Amino acid sequence: MRTFLKDKTLIFNEFRDEVFSHYPQAVIEEAVARLLVEIKGIKKIPYEMITTTLLGVLSKTETYNVMTTLMELQKKVKHDSELLASMKDPAYNVHRTIAMSICGLYGSGAASLFGFMDCKFRFFFPTKRPKSFISKGICAIVASTASVIISENVKVDYSQRNLALLAERGVQLEDMVEILDQLQRPYNPDMERSLCEEHIVAVLRKQQTFHALQLAIKIDTAVEAGEFNPQYNHIVGQDEGLFGVDESIATAVPLMYGTIALTNFGYLDKEKIGIIKDLDSDHSEGKCNTFIDDMVCGIVAAACGRLAHNNIPTYSKPLK
Repeated sequence: MRTFLKDKTLIFNEFRDEVFSHYPQAVIEEAVARLLVEIKGIKKIPYEMITTTLLGVLSKTETYNVMTTLMELQKKVKHDSELLASMKDPAYNVHRTIAMSICGLYGSGAASLFGFMDCKFRFFFPTKRPKSFISKGICAIVASTASVIISENVKVDYSQRNLALLAERGVQLEDMVEILDQLQRPYNPDMERSLCEEHIVAVLRKQQTFHALQLAIKIDTAVEAGEFNPQYNHIVGQDEGLFGVDESIATAVPLMYGTIALTNFGYLDKEKIGIIKDLDSDHSEGKCNTFIDDMVCGIVAAACGRLAHNNIPTYSKPLK
């Protein structure tokens, strides 16, 4: 059987052909154009841009994984009476949950557009069934494509601003490179270390990374200054085990790079490697690192996902 490691181009060509056999490319592109008009009043988007952006969304490994799952389930439901009966329940929502993994790559804006698409599905695709597995995936693809086009005007490189924010809290670029190298080295022993720095910086360029990092630091420093009510200051300052808002903010970054990045976030959050451990254990002089340590986890995990998606490793499983 073909694998990503050897036959990615062929696999993705076949994948796009299958998607377009259900929903022709021109129909999907028309839906993107209509969504841009409905949401943003954008009427003069060149179709070449829509085409390029759509193909970009379809070239993501996460999109392939999610859509392939949805298309295979669509075949199965035709012969599985129990699954079909569950899908007829108005509360059935698993197909949406799977599909929205695609939107996660493009931030909360794509998720919002997905909700709009899902509610007005017949407006965009009057001849298609709105509650099928594939339809939810197409909603996610259209929403993600539109979200990328809407955000095209955000061209600012935030890497230096993000590095400055991190430095204020004692985190250097090399600290994050070291952790990423440690995570990826078992998959690719001959990897150039500079590759780790390249992918960390790429994550730091993102505006969404800046927004999450800025907010995380604002909360930590406000707790240190006692700006919140005493109960909240105590909960955050002590980094109590059931307080999960720090992880919630931090996961906004790895979510842009798929579920593999999110898995790495969970690993780093538990193992606390390198600077992450230093931050987590530093409570000197009333210091609060509750949010910043998770942000470092999120940035490294995102870079880990980005590196994995953009480079063919030597091994698909870690070398022991």
